[in-house]
Amino acid sequence: MTKHAARPTTQLDLSDAGLWHQAVPAEEFTRLRKEAPVAWNERHDGHKGFWAVTRYDDIVTVSRDTETFSSRNGVISLDDFDDAQNDARRTLLEMDPPQHTKMRSITWAGFSPRAIAQLETSVRARAAGLLDAVVGAGPFEAVSQLTKQLPIYTLCGLLGVPEERREDMIRWSDLLIGSDDPDFVDPSFAHYPEAQRRLLPFGHPASLDAFELGREVAADRRKNPREDVITALVQGTVDGRPLTDDEFCNYFLMLVVAGNETTRHTLSHGLKALADHPDEWARFRTGGLDAKTAASEIIRWASPVHFVRRIATRDTELNGAQIAQGDKVAIYFASGNRDETQFDDPHRFIIDREKNPHMAFGKGGPHFCLGNAVAQLQIRVMLEELAKRVRSVELVRAPDRLRSNHINGVKSMQIALHPA
Repeated sequence: MTKHAARPTTQLDLSDAGLWHQAVPAEEFTRLRKEAPVAWNERHDGHKGFWAVTRYDDIVTVSRDTETFSSRNGVISLDDFDDAQNDARRTLLEMDPPQHTKMRSITWAGFSPRAIAQLETSVRARAAGLLDAVVGAGPFEAVSQLTKQLPIYTLCGLLGVPEERREDMIRWSDLLIGSDDPDFVDPSFAHYPEAQRRLLPFGHPASLDAFELGREVAADRRKNPREDVITALVQGTVDGRPLTDDEFCNYFLMLVVAGNETTRHTLSHGLKALADHPDEWARFRTGGLDAKTAASEIIRWASPVHFVRRIATRDTELNGAQIAQGDKVAIYFASGNRDETQFDDPHRFIIDREKNPHMAFGKGGPHFCLGNAVAQLQIRVMLEELAKRVRSVELVRAPDRLRSNHINGVKSMQIALHPA
């Protein structure tokens, strides 16, 4: 195979966090889906370029074929790392079967349908309390007072982390995900050597603080086991042995970040969607529409994770593109969730969209989001509790978007919830 022969290319550098800070590049994705569904994205910052995969069916193909498209060399970053750095940073996300399957099975019971059903009463009570504090009270900052809070309370319950540590978990998550955003620069970490950062999960020393919390909770669970995810981790085994300290810490950190960020930003984008589409909200409130269906459309609309990355383990061909062994491949859920071949009128928010095979939490293959049902539960319950209390959602100040090429984040957004 001739490497990169006559390869189609992107017109924008999708690795540029500043590009995503402005908006999701929807027009470029529309063009790529039509003209170059597997396109080479050149970089000019010292890192190698990568293939951008933008069509729904191709994204599913890459997701399913873990032998050809591996996760082991990084998932959340488009940068380059050596083997030692990849091994040190490895979480459940950066594993292929059978290792991924074995590690994932340790916590499966904590995310089973039975476990999720048991969460609903506490999630509903928390959502109701958060809403009662802000509905009819005039404009308020929605992220800090509402959309950050429900996921972190839920996550503390799942993991068995004391609620008084929730602000720490929010802060660490902000720092880890927002490393390309100047608003999340913590001066206390400013002089941490870059070489050591590259050996840390998510590339940030805030992970070390999160590790300490994880170890504290783990020590307690060894003495006082409960029915929570941390107990499952400390009691779990892989290949007949307990998890190493590094494996436990990286697993814990992945749960803290993934269990918080995606739901938080989906709720924020969802509130904006309800403000921007008042007729859809009115239809939901008065038409007896299914809340699960509405939650799925909000998840599709938000697409909180722009991409995940794989690496080609061998020369291969994908939709006409010649991909060489060692090439990075980024699959863009942000594009797949607007694919015209899968969704009718994909750029329109339709709260009762019937055909909605969204891929916001992945699609096909072993990496489908472990906590997807937890996220869906929280979004559904929030919609149901909003419908009881809120006539209309008003956007008072436009969202301040996260500067990130990976997470479709909202840092702040001022809204008003007008009572029914």
